[in-house]
Amino acid sequence: MFWLALLAGFIGGFLGPLIGVGGGVIIVPMLNLSGVAFQAAAAASLFSIVVTAITSIYNYRGVIDFGLLAKYAAFSMAAAVLSAFISVKYSGSWVKLIYGVYLIAIGIVLLIGKRPGRTMPWLGYLLVFIGGFVSSLFGVGGGTIFVPALILLAGLDAKLAAAMSMGIIFPTALASTATYAWLGALDLSLAVLIAIGSFGGSYLSSKYIMPRLKSSSVKKLFTSYVFAVGAYYLWSNLSLALS
Repeated sequence: MFWLALLAGFIGGFLGPLIGVGGGVIIVPMLNLSGVAFQAAAAASLFSIVVTAITSIYNYRGVIDFGLLAKYAAFSMAAAVLSAFISVKYSGSWVKLIYGVYLIAIGIVLLIGKRPGRTMPWLGYLLVFIGGFVSSLFGVGGGTIFVPALILLAGLDAKLAAAMSMGIIFPTALASTATYAWLGALDLSLAVLIAIGSFGGSYLSSKYIMPRLKSSSVKKLFTSYVFAVGAYYLWSNLSLALS
C-alpha cells in the first residue's frame, strides 16, 4: 500500500496542472479499486488536496478576493461537512453508483469544453453548494463545478474563476478532512503518503512539463479515462443491484 499511495498521489498531482482538474478523480479510483474503502480513499485524497491547495492559494494571492471568497466558501463548507457525515454514516453501494454518474458528467463537461457566458447568481450559489457536497463525498477538489459557478455568480473570466476556485477548494477540503477524521474514516499515514506523491507530481508537472507540452492530448486521454472508470463503477454497481 506504501508504493500504491505514493504512485496514486504522484499521478494525480502530475496530471492535475495539465488538465485543470484536481487529482482526486485519479487518486480515489486507484485506491478504491485496489481494496481501500471508498470513504477512506476519499478522506485521504481530500487531505492531499488541502496540502496542495495551500500552494495554489499562495501563488494566486494577488488576484483572489478573500472577502468575496469567504461568502462563497461558507456555502461550500456547510455542504462538505454534511456530505462527509452522510458518506460515513450511511455508506453503501449508492455512493459508488453516484460516483460513476459524476465521473461521466465530468467527462462530458471536459468533452464539451464550454463555459457559461452570463451571470446567474441563484444558479451559481446552488452550484457552489453542490460543488462542496460532491467534493467531500467523492474526495475531489470540485474545480470543474466551482469554476462555472463563479462565472455564473460574479461574471468572472475563466482565469480569475480558476484562482478563486482554489480559494474555495482549500477550506472545503479542510472541513471535509476534519469531518472524516472526527468520524474515524481518515487513515493519516495513507493520506500523508498521497500528499507527498501529489506534491512531487505537481511540482514536476508545473515546472518541467507544462511549459513544453500542449495539454490537449493529455486532456483527451484523461477524458477517456474518466468515461472508462465512470462506466466501470456504473456497470459493477448496477450488476450487483440486479443480481
